[in-house]
Amino acid sequence: MLLVVENLCHAYSPGKVVLDTVSIEVGDGEIVGLVGPSGCGKSTFLHCIAGLLAPTSGTIEIEGKNVTRKKPHQRGIGIMMQDQPLYEHLSIEQNIAFPLQARGEKKPSVLQIIEQLGLTKIAKQKVSSCSGGERRRVAFGRAVVTKPSVLLLDEPFVSLNEELRERMNAVIVKTNVSTIIVTHDIKEATALCDRVIEMETL
Repeated sequence: MLLVVENLCHAYSPGKVVLDTVSIEVGDGEIVGLVGPSGCGKSTFLHCIAGLLAPTSGTIEIEGKNVTRKKPHQRGIGIMMQDQPLYEHLSIEQNIAFPLQARGEKKPSVLQIIEQLGLTKIAKQKVSSCSGGERRRVAFGRAVVTKPSVLLLDEPFVSLNEELRERMNAVIVKTNVSTIIVTHDIKEATALCDRVIEMETL
C-alpha cells in the first residue's frame, strides 16, 4: 500500500476528541472517497496526513516510510483545502507554477495542467478576478503540479459543473496519484472513486 494510516487519534483539547483510532490504506493510484457528516473529522484527518496538524497518536506511512513527524514539505503530498488561500496578486499561471518555483524546479507541466483544467484562455488573469469555480481549479492545479505521491482533496468539486468535475477527475486518473477525496455527496464519491469510506461523528 502506498499510504498506510494506523490508529490515528487527534484531540483539539482533552475533552474534544475528533479522531479516535482511524485507520486507512490507499493503494498505488487508488482513489478513495471519504464521506460523513460535518464535524466528523474528515478535514482534520487530511490535515494530519499532510502534516498540517500533529496527531495525538498513531502512525502515517507513505511508500513504506514513517512520515508521522515529518514536516509537510517532506511528505510528497499535494493538498487542496476547502478554503484554499491563493496569491491574489498573481496570475492563474503563476499561482499554479508557484510550488515548482519555490522548489527551484522547472515548470513544463504547468501549461499542460492549465489546458486540462480549461483555464488556457484566462491563464494570465489575476486570481483576484476569478470566479469561485475558477479559483477551485487553480487550487487543484497547484496541488497536482508537483506530481505528489499522495493527493488530498477537501470538497474539491464545490461550485463546479459536471464537465469541470470530469476534467479534474481525468487529471487525477492520468497522473495515477493515490488520492483521498473528502465530500458530503456519497453519490459523487461513488461515481468518482474506486472505494468509499464513511466516517461517523464521535
